[in-house]
Amino acid sequence: MTKIIDITGIMQEGMWNYEPPFPKFKVKSLPEVSWVDKDVFCEIFEGMHSQTGTYLETPAHYYGNNKSYLLIDVPVEKLVDIDCVVLNVEPKNPENKPGRVPITVEDLEKCSNVNCIKEGDAILVGSGWGKYWLDEGYLLNSPYFTYDAMMWLIDKKPFILGSDFARWENLEKPEGFFSEFYAANILMIGPCIDLEKVTKPRVKMTVLPLKISGTSCTPCRAIIVED
Repeated sequence: MTKIIDITGIMQEGMWNYEPPFPKFKVKSLPEVSWVDKDVFCEIFEGMHSQTGTYLETPAHYYGNNKSYLLIDVPVEKLVDIDCVVLNVEPKNPENKPGRVPITVEDLEKCSNVNCIKEGDAILVGSGWGKYWLDEGYLLNSPYFTYDAMMWLIDKKPFILGSDFARWENLEKPEGFFSEFYAANILMIGPCIDLEKVTKPRVKMTVLPLKISGTSCTPCRAIIVED
């Protein structure tokens, strides 16, 4: 029996968001439309930016739009039924307490399906953090990757790398891995939710970003399919 898992975080007011100058997402009703003779119901998405919610990103986010390829340049057929491995590590900071806990190489290697990874897969790292999508402390208390853990993931040569937390880096004491990550030409997806619901060692992922030109990343809808 086929099982479909929606790993896309919901967009709504009060969801997690990067700090200013990133605007906060709000939904507002469209004012009265004067050029029609009956009520029209429509919403305005205020404060939506390219990294709102769950998004897909190319290296142009790091290098600049004129020095790398944009998201619209990625053929959509490459984003459907992607071979995928979800590595669910032991939950970090399960009570969302102040302070950030690293995800290490040891954590990744403990995953039961770690040997199922193949070059060109999508790799998603789950830590149970998606459940805090709407909670205060989502960014401040989330896990982060150590430098060695990120190098371990990069060495697997994934097509896409993602996780269920938004802030991979430890801003207070940076690990300093982003130059290597973007140089490896890996697409980034995240943050995701419900990765802990994935139980099969290898699955399929489809991720469909909004078709917007002139940007390195856009919000997307992403699903996992287990057969």
